Amino acid sequence: MKKLLMTLLLTFCIGCTYTLLNEKDTTVSAKSTKKTIMIDAGHGGYDVGAVSNYGDYEKDINLDIALLVGKQLKSYSYNVVYTRTNDSVSWSEDNVEDLQTRCDLAKKRNADLFVSIHLNSSEYEANGYEIYCDFNNKNVVKLSNSILKQLDQLDYSTNRGLLDTNETPLYVVANNEVDAILIEAGFISDDSDLYYLKNYTNNVATAIAKGIKKSLN
Repeated sequence: MKKLLMTLLLTFCIGCTYTLLNEKDTTVSAKSTKKTIMIDAGHGGYDVGAVSNYGDYEKDINLDIALLVGKQLKSYSYNVVYTRTNDSVSWSEDNVEDLQTRCDLAKKRNADLFVSIHLNSSEYEANGYEIYCDFNNKNVVKLSNSILKQLDQLDYSTNRGLLDTNETPLYVVANNEVDAILIEAGFISDDSDLYYLKNYTNNVATAIAKGIKKSLN
């Protein structure tokens, strides 16, 4: 009887050990599949980007949105890296070299996705948000539509849809070695868009982050 109990106890211990090891492997596997997302706040430093009728710099609003997008994505447990986290840029003030550096950073940090945040501007009356992506890449098209769907729910401006970077090349998308999109979150030249982007920045950032999450999931 004693021998039987010892055998049963040994079998139970082996079973528990196997279960724990299996759970550990599952945890490691799940963690390793988390995407690394690079958030790029467009312009910065020497390059102010577009300027509003009231003197607001695009680079500053881009950064505010970018940091909040990153914060939200981190709360979803994604790995988040940035091209910049303040107004100081350490690279060349040459525009092409600036843009290439951002692409190089995505590769260097092993990013799975590159999301560039910008604002639009026009001398004519125009408003709305839009996303540039490679129409030949189904993953980024799906991602872009997911983000637009979330922005639509805010009802703050007009959905201008997707733009194909094969027809309108953008450096950080066309020359990136990872999946990349560029979001124009609104027109800095439009008073209504500008007001929302400055006063409800977190809403815009959360919508972008939710769109990314829903697409990747």
